Amino acid sequence: MPHQMRLDKARELARGLELDALLVASPANIFYFTGFRGAPRLLVPPDGKPILLTPGVDLAAAQQHFSGAEVEVRHVRVDQRPDDVLLEVLRELQVRRLGFDSLPLATYRRLAGELGEEGLAEVVEQVWELRKVKDKREVAAIRRACEVASKVMALVPELLAPGVRELEVAGELERELRLAGSEEHPFPIIVASGPNSALPHARASGRELRKGDPVVVDLGATCEGYVSDMTRTFVVGRPEPWQERIYVAVREAQLAAVEALRAGVRACDVDAVARNLIDRAGYADYFVHSLGHGVGIEVHEQPRLAPGVEEELRAGYVITVEPGIYLPGRGGVRIEDTVLVLEEGREVLTGPSAPPRTR
Repeated sequence: MPHQMRLDKARELARGLELDALLVASPANIFYFTGFRGAPRLLVPPDGKPILLTPGVDLAAAQQHFSGAEVEVRHVRVDQRPDDVLLEVLRELQVRRLGFDSLPLATYRRLAGELGEEGLAEVVEQVWELRKVKDKREVAAIRRACEVASKVMALVPELLAPGVRELEVAGELERELRLAGSEEHPFPIIVASGPNSALPHARASGRELRKGDPVVVDLGATCEGYVSDMTRTFVVGRPEPWQERIYVAVREAQLAAVEALRAGVRACDVDAVARNLIDRAGYADYFVHSLGHGVGIEVHEQPRLAPGVEEELRAGYVITVEPGIYLPGRGGVRIEDTVLVLEEGREVLTGPSAPPRTR
């Protein structure tokens, strides 16, 4: 089983923290440790078989996935609740001290009622420490997701024309991502035109593109359960001088921040490289978000590239670099790439930036 090494890491974590078992409830973490989606709870004792709790709708898939593996698949029947079965298993294993990653409040209260709050230990950060550094298989999957996203992003200039609605562009991009091999859309595609481009998390709307509009397009792909994230900014027709100014400021900040990436540099220092350049260009008040975030099973993971984050980056981190300038009521620019941190330098995994002009 390819994920056996990760289950061993879960065992080591339980052992090192002197836990009787580690409870994994986050769907992303269950996928990380097992490669399986469709189970609400995974229990990993320091010794012995991990136990996966799964409902009937996913039982056959789980049995097939774990065939031959040292994992027990426990059926949660339709007349049972996962937490009822979980408590039964905890009693079977005589668990007194339980680590957990993240839990619904109702589950936490039931566990606290069973074990006492002193018997529960949150291990969210310890699990993140495992997930942040990507192994070769993970990097290969993210690389493929970046290739798919880059291929589809290259089609955008031909889709942008006066009278075309943002939703039409988004729909065409969704189709092309599927055709190119994306398993699912890791987040709703952003197609934000005109004043909408000044909204960092705008959603595609029925607005029709107009000549001279800036258009921010943010999309990603999913391959083998891992995702990519990239953004490009275009203009329908010829850019106006103000659009060119903010595009150049963002592009220079993004290139400088990417150049600063390497193992050992602090996250806040990379953020400062981009933020200082945008400040010098006169747009400090219009760069309103962090410089970037981790990417992997989820599109927003640790670490963050942001002021005050003093964590040193490590080889194997995959992060975005995405400065932006957003002028309310006028428009905005964001340029984003997914980047692999190396011991010496970095590798940009998403494709080259296109010029801001379309047609």
